[in-house]
Amino acid sequence: MTEDDPLADLVLEHWSASTLPVGSRTSPGTAFFYNELVASTPDGEQVREWWLTADRLTRTRFGEVRLRPELVEPTGAASDELIGPDFEQMWARRSGVAVTRTSFLHEHAARKGWSWATTQITDGAAAKAEHVRAVDAQPRGAYALGHVTRELGEPGEARPLAIATSTIARDPDGVVRWRGTLPAGFAGGPVFTADQRGAREFVLRCLGLLASADRNPTVLTFDTIHALIKNLVQPKRTFFRRR
Repeated sequence: MTEDDPLADLVLEHWSASTLPVGSRTSPGTAFFYNELVASTPDGEQVREWWLTADRLTRTRFGEVRLRPELVEPTGAASDELIGPDFEQMWARRSGVAVTRTSFLHEHAARKGWSWATTQITDGAAAKAEHVRAVDAQPRGAYALGHVTRELGEPGEARPLAIATSTIARDPDGVVRWRGTLPAGFAGGPVFTADQRGAREFVLRCLGLLASADRNPTVLTFDTIHALIKNLVQPKRTFFRRR
């Protein structure tokens, strides 16, 4: 979906292995892996791994996850699809975003005798609050990853990865939107922007994820994602009533 765009090539180079196709044929979407940095010590970094997508894709009892053969080790060890029972109960949600820990994915792989060969969008690549605030009404270039759908009987992978290019901007209501249309299957996929640094350098960041694949969809930004995750992991305060 792009031609001779070096930034699109960089997005694919760094993060093409971070996504999985989710959802049914009638409600297809994309989910991706995200690593939250918990602490950095001389012995290494401590991270928590999360799986992110759009809320609308999680409202089903049984979740359908297609397993990409190139992200499975050893090759050919996994089936084509994972069906997750009680899928709706696994997720935490806020303002259109859904997040869950990746434990069930790794536990499934361990039971079946294989492991994941994915990459993750890291804290360093995720937009901070100031990057989100910097998005204004002026359109800026953007890239999205998503798993498109093929017609029944069409040759090739059923849900291949694709990259879309367009622009994003903040509308008069303060909502960040992807401008234009997207193919079915892009809901939940990550959105990237490139900020110029110097005369010939750009910094690629993941701004957030697509709420849907409708025309001019909302981009659910990482400030919302960070707030949701913080609420999940911070210790809950307990109050006691005096007698």
